[in-house]
Amino acid sequence: MKINKNLKGLYLNAESIKLKDGTFLIEGRLEGSIEVECIKCLKTFKKVIDEDVKFKIVTPPYEGFDSEYDIIEMEKFDVEELLKSEIESIKNDYNICKECKEQDFNKEF
Repeated sequence: MKINKNLKGLYLNAESIKLKDGTFLIEGRLEGSIEVECIKCLKTFKKVIDEDVKFKIVTPPYEGFDSEYDIIEMEKFDVEELLKSEIESIKNDYNICKECKEQDFNKEF
């Protein structure tokens, strides 16, 4: 099944496959930009996202491991909830604005 979903500046274009056990495998591309906060100066800036994604949607509790897919536990597969989760993950990442990166680069020791 094709997935084309846009949420808060991020666009997911992917294919999903439902396995016999109810697990969904999703492979595609996540693109767009999102407002994030710099961990150093706390200013917000737009972070450009352009990456391949591979998700394995499983029902909780899940105790397995998969080195190829990011595991996401959901009672019911919901693309919007998946994107909301990715947005929160990106916002909680180690985000540093361009100005702070340049300051560290030019810092004398």
